[in-house]
Amino acid sequence: MMAILVQEASDADILRACEMETAAYGPGNMSVFFPGPFPPTRWTGRATHIIEMRKNDPTARLLKAVDEETGEQIAFAKWHIYETPEAVASAPTRPVPAGPGVNEEACKAFFGGLIQRKKAIMGTKPHLYLHMLHTDPKYQRRGAASALLSWGTKRGDELGLPAYLESSSQAHVLYGRHGFQDVEVLEVNLQQFGGGEKTHSAPLMVRKPQGDRADRDCENSSGI
Repeated sequence: MMAILVQEASDADILRACEMETAAYGPGNMSVFFPGPFPPTRWTGRATHIIEMRKNDPTARLLKAVDEETGEQIAFAKWHIYETPEAVASAPTRPVPAGPGVNEEACKAFFGGLIQRKKAIMGTKPHLYLHMLHTDPKYQRRGAASALLSWGTKRGDELGLPAYLESSSQAHVLYGRHGFQDVEVLEVNLQQFGGGEKTHSAPLMVRKPQGDRADRDCENSSGI
């Protein structure tokens, strides 16, 4: 069985992470949001944005899963750890995709909806947020995503904080295995944006912390 290491991703790793992201999502409903064509600098521009985001956002943790035998980066995750209400309130607003090759109206409806629903569900409660998780298709179903998920759920348990994510339909079962539960499902009608399918759905999921720290915190709090 493949041995997988979870490590902090360096700036040099981010371009590979962006390439994996494109390969992982592939064709399908996402093509409505990103129909192309894209400029040659698509991946380098996105990588630069993520690198700059980390410099300006102390809550961000960029992680890679590595095949211990080969040293190859096979999966990537971006977690945010908001330990206080002030950290949540001061977090940079998640940008809605825009620019060449992007269906901006569709992205406003879907990704803008994700932003609004997260704010409504989590408010300013301290929490962890899994913003990005993707695996190179060649290495899917080998435990890399689970390793990156476990990194965040362990931190949530240590801090006594819930974790929030927005799931794809393909990853829904995996997140459920790690203790995440549906709180809502965001659905966007894609036909108005040229999509062949009627709706694009994203289960919005929360995992409650487990362990002694979580039990103590729950005695004096309510909500999620």
